[in-house]
Amino acid sequence: MKHILTLSKKTLEITTVLSIISTLLACTTYTTKSQIVEVAQDKILISTMAAPWGFTFINSDEVLFTEKQGKMYRFTISTNTLNEITGLPAIVQKDQGGLLDIAIHPNFEQNKYVYITYAVSATGGQTTALGRGVLVGNQLQNFTELFRALPIRNSGSHFGSRIVFDKNKMIYMSVGDRGTQNEAQNKNTHLGKVLRFNDDGTVPASNPLVGVPNTKPEIFCWGNRNIQGMAMHPETGEIYAHEHGPRGGDELNLIKANTNYGWPAVTFGINYDGSQITPDTTLPGMELPLTYWVPSIAPSGMTFIRNGQPNNEADILIGALAGTHIHWLKMKDNKKISSSRSMNGYARFRDIRQAPDGKIYAMTESPNRFVQLRISGLASSSVYDVNTGNEQESIVYPNPSSEESTLSFEVSSDQLVSVKIYNIHGAVVQEMPARYVSKGRHSLAIHSFDIAKGIYYVEINKGGVQSVVKFVKM
Repeated sequence: MKHILTLSKKTLEITTVLSIISTLLACTTYTTKSQIVEVAQDKILISTMAAPWGFTFINSDEVLFTEKQGKMYRFTISTNTLNEITGLPAIVQKDQGGLLDIAIHPNFEQNKYVYITYAVSATGGQTTALGRGVLVGNQLQNFTELFRALPIRNSGSHFGSRIVFDKNKMIYMSVGDRGTQNEAQNKNTHLGKVLRFNDDGTVPASNPLVGVPNTKPEIFCWGNRNIQGMAMHPETGEIYAHEHGPRGGDELNLIKANTNYGWPAVTFGINYDGSQITPDTTLPGMELPLTYWVPSIAPSGMTFIRNGQPNNEADILIGALAGTHIHWLKMKDNKKISSSRSMNGYARFRDIRQAPDGKIYAMTESPNRFVQLRISGLASSSVYDVNTGNEQESIVYPNPSSEESTLSFEVSSDQLVSVKIYNIHGAVVQEMPARYVSKGRHSLAIHSFDIAKGIYYVEINKGGVQSVVKFVKM
């Protein structure tokens, strides 16, 4: 028997926003059929930057960012307040080198550690270093250099560098080949590698080359040309990285221990003068990329969109420097299944991140900006049961909708059912108080006339078992 229920409106701010959002995102599935994802500028927040390079969030309202010339800033979004951070080390700016990436420790609230990668001068030239300090107000105190890559090269090319923490609080740091491409295959140098450290800069005993003669123990993997984007999958904890190819051959890779990614023995690119680097795109013992770009887009910066996808799926946003656009990739089982380009010609996108509250931001060159973005096309009408993980026959249609939709769900026995609709910030915007419904399928009218455009999560509680359907108001 089919039943029609009426959903009453009730606005309610909830105190457990983070736990609710975590539950909602963890249990929502994702569909990719006929998917068109678009990214657009929402607002320009800063337009007075000088060669921005990397940024990270202290929280959803506070941003730390670097400029290649050697300056760091703290920006408060809600008050539009910008403060320079003092206490940085001596940094050399040479061509592609300067103050590069920035990250905070996973336990930042307790230890206030801020980590940066940067170019330093040394006998014989320059190299890429990793260091950390304690952020006190707008000052970086007790700054310590934790590591510097060897050998030193008198070159302005391919410093890298990105830094990412994994779920075990280990640091992954990329170092470019510094323009000496064969060093990427030499495991007795740090060049053209992804390195792994404990949070204090020491070498983890589990690193794959620890104890191996004529190698550097910091190396996690090798054969990388110039990684300028690296991020951790928020659910699986896997590290993904993309790197610049020469003329074509940019790559996206899943970073694995003790793995050779092939540069320069294999590549999909050619030299800048059009000559061949190698006839091979694959060789035994060398890892193929998850995807690659020909011609080159010069990818820089990368973020996973936390949007309730199953663990075997990922939505990735990548900035493009030469491509001057934002690149969206849909991955499933580590295979590219879809992609799109947005904001073509807008700027050189240097870095892109999703804030803790789900909003997307980017930093650009030419023009130099910090912008808030909006994204559309990530709607889903599937649902996973919170307790069992089994896909349920709960759907919202039409979805997206501009006026009214119907929630259709089924209960296996007479039971107490309640429905709430949350916005992406975790606030309840509509609610149906709990009531008993009989066994069978039910339909519920969702009136969205007076709610703002955006992504919402419809939570159905059936006898204590929760499931969630994503709903988009257009």
